[in-house]
Amino acid sequence: MRPTPAPVVGCLLTTLLMLLVSGCGQRPVTVTPNDFTLRGRPQGHLTVLEKWADPEYAPYFQQAVRAYEQQNPGVTIELQAVGDQPYKDRIAVLAASRELPDVFFAWPGQYARKFADGRLAADLSGALKDTAWGDGFERNALDAFTFDGHVYGVPLDVDAKVFAYNTTLFAKAGVTAPPRTFPELLTACDRIRKAGYTPLAFGNQYGWPAGHLLTQFNASEVPAAVLARDYDGRGDFTHPGYARALNDLAQLKQRCMAPGGTSMSHESAQARMLYGKAAMQYLETLEFSYLTEQGGAPKEFADHWDFFPMPGIPGAQGDPRAIAGGADGLLVSNASPHKALALDFLKFLTSRSQARTLVRDLGWLSAVKGTADAAELPGLGKAQRTIAGHDMAVWLDTRAGEKIVNPYLSAAEAVLAGRASPQTALREVRRGAEQARRYGVTP
Repeated sequence: MRPTPAPVVGCLLTTLLMLLVSGCGQRPVTVTPNDFTLRGRPQGHLTVLEKWADPEYAPYFQQAVRAYEQQNPGVTIELQAVGDQPYKDRIAVLAASRELPDVFFAWPGQYARKFADGRLAADLSGALKDTAWGDGFERNALDAFTFDGHVYGVPLDVDAKVFAYNTTLFAKAGVTAPPRTFPELLTACDRIRKAGYTPLAFGNQYGWPAGHLLTQFNASEVPAAVLARDYDGRGDFTHPGYARALNDLAQLKQRCMAPGGTSMSHESAQARMLYGKAAMQYLETLEFSYLTEQGGAPKEFADHWDFFPMPGIPGAQGDPRAIAGGADGLLVSNASPHKALALDFLKFLTSRSQARTLVRDLGWLSAVKGTADAAELPGLGKAQRTIAGHDMAVWLDTRAGEKIVNPYLSAAEAVLAGRASPQTALREVRRGAEQARRYGVTP
């Protein structure tokens, strides 16, 4: 089964906002003391709800729970795992009823922030900031769950977007090195197309692939403070960098993607790269396992691929070190009577030895520093160094709210299809931002 892409969760954000913040007919939020000190050996019962139910991922988490229980005979853990959409539905209901499990999953950005702002997630700052445990995480991963200077989530993994490419096809096209600038990338696409191949495999059937590209382009073109204000629903998206970002997307479509529409799935597009029809694809490091023979790639590709991050854009006013990505994390319920035990379990789950097991068994990058050397998957070590050298730009579809995300994804599709210019497409985004400001959909 393929990894779940960074989710389009905008429609849930408004629902969560209503559930978490409005007091209409709801029980008040219960908050237990933030006492994370264990007294004596760990003991008690924990409930944990997460979204890694796929057969290829679930055994790792089941084994981790068993290992913790074996180390601590006085502890029992009820682990529940459901898929993405069932998780969104269930956690919204639990949040509304104020019956959250002791530990629960969250995507980064606005998704996690709703729980923090609703006082449903415990502030873990005291246990993480300026501690050996907290210092052991990749900075980008911890920042993804830090709001107004307070940390509310423990990151498990990190994931970022890069261009995976067929080194053989690059050589055939006379592209001898990965592009260092965006214009060089476009020139490389011209050469690859002239050699008879599609430069960039791209499918946007479900909208999120374009959202990932815009995550990167916006972060590169727009100053970070402006971007944060606009994504938070407090701005108007008038900075010229937004039009430049959509123009970057249009150029990428014109020079690098196949003619016609982009309605195929991301997976179908990837197959074109794996079987030598396309030279590269913009994908997540989480997908590296699918570029190996064990993951289904033909040997001709599996033995001849590499990757590079989005090249820099000359004249851009945003963060030149930005890389689109995110981190999956776990939060502790603010109402949990077992906060100390919950935190001890999370420390175990993110210990160096357990993080190395995650890297080895799942082929994911851990949020714990210096663990990529445990990988049996090619490219993970380089990927961790790449991410560590960049600033994480959290996925647009989890960073912003529904009233901004939905029109943004529609605008991207309109630009890709040639139905709208960047300036015209931005009008819908600005209308969405106006709605967000009017109805107070802000952090």
